[in-house]
Amino acid sequence: MKKLFLCDIASKFNLEILSGQDKISHTQIKSYGLNRAGLELAGFFETMTDNLRRLVLLSSKEFHYMQQFDDAVKTEKYETLIKCGIPGIIVTKKFHDPQLVAVAQKLNFPLLFANMDISTSTLTKKILDEYDDYFAPQLEMHASLVNIFGKGILITGASGIGKSETTMDIIKRNHMFVGDDRIVLINKNNKIYGKSHPILQNLIEMRGIGIVDVSWTNGYQAIMTETEINMQIELIPFGQHGIDDTDRLGNEYKNVSILDQNIPYLKIPVKAGRNIANLIETAVAQLKIKETGKAKDVVELVGQRMEDFIDDK
Repeated sequence: MKKLFLCDIASKFNLEILSGQDKISHTQIKSYGLNRAGLELAGFFETMTDNLRRLVLLSSKEFHYMQQFDDAVKTEKYETLIKCGIPGIIVTKKFHDPQLVAVAQKLNFPLLFANMDISTSTLTKKILDEYDDYFAPQLEMHASLVNIFGKGILITGASGIGKSETTMDIIKRNHMFVGDDRIVLINKNNKIYGKSHPILQNLIEMRGIGIVDVSWTNGYQAIMTETEINMQIELIPFGQHGIDDTDRLGNEYKNVSILDQNIPYLKIPVKAGRNIANLIETAVAQLKIKETGKAKDVVELVGQRMEDFIDDK
């Protein structure tokens, strides 16, 4: 798992460093979340909790609370907060207390200023979204990843089955390319997202041709950096001796568990003459129909038609 440092947050959100310049590059953030430190400023501290290891965010509520105290009391409260074990403090435009700056500079403690015209809740969400890349459960999978009709499709299968070639066919149909070969999967708020491994970003290997940069051959309009995973499609060899033993009705999707979340799963047999990209595109269209709740049960539909046919005899 990657390590997250204060300098990563400062750089990502263009935060102004008010104090502790020499500490932000090696101060690691080890706990997920932001602490609004209201209880701590009020004097309540519980030892060895995650709150004491989280980055602190101070905004309007904390500012108005602290204005009832004189400088001596504020200094004591700020010093106690800074010394309790937190990695750093971010203040918004709504928290403008020079007393905190003075205390932080005296203690050479990391104090960052978010000079943004956005709400505190929006800033919190943006920072937590960045945290997800470091703290959220994740794994790597040998697969290709595309986005078809707004749905993220994870294409898996044995090496040499044709995942990359199928992916290129899908891109040619004006769908979006996310990644090939090494896909990083992340569980964010109980939804699975996928993206390319940074080393292979925008790259796809085509047997007989070599490594192709999709951003060059198809343009950046064909690239998507990340997508939610809505379905896994596994490419499998056509049945032995030419016998197709896969599900012929496809009435209900099976599920596969990825990072403890169930994802719709489908197998597509591969053999010469089958247009796999077309089949995957059709499967996604069928998935979207099922999600509307308007899809008809094929078995019931055929049964009803047989009854109607017999009645008409």
